[in-house]
Amino acid sequence: MEQIEWFESDENHGGEDLAQAWLLKLHKALAGLGQMPGKHPPAPENGRWRPEFEVRQLLFRPWKSGIGWRVLFVIDEPKRQVTVLQIRHERRRWMFEVEE
Repeated sequence: MEQIEWFESDENHGGEDLAQAWLLKLHKALAGLGQMPGKHPPAPENGRWRPEFEVRQLLFRPWKSGIGWRVLFVIDEPKRQVTVLQIRHERRRWMFEVEE
């Protein structure tokens, strides 16, 4: 995962310890997502990226800085399954927008 590699490459700002802390917090957030996925709002991509899916988002903010990541996911009710599509930094463009 690009984010883990980025944290690990910057020893001045936490390095591997920061990467492991981020990953642990992400795992906890994803475990909670499986309990009540429907409580999370639709993502801006919903209806615009792949109209056949209801795309929702979990805002993942592990640090006090306020900047975080959007966990984009879909729910398959009949299978009682949540599928994570992407984890995107909040400052990145939406999936239906062209990245430059």
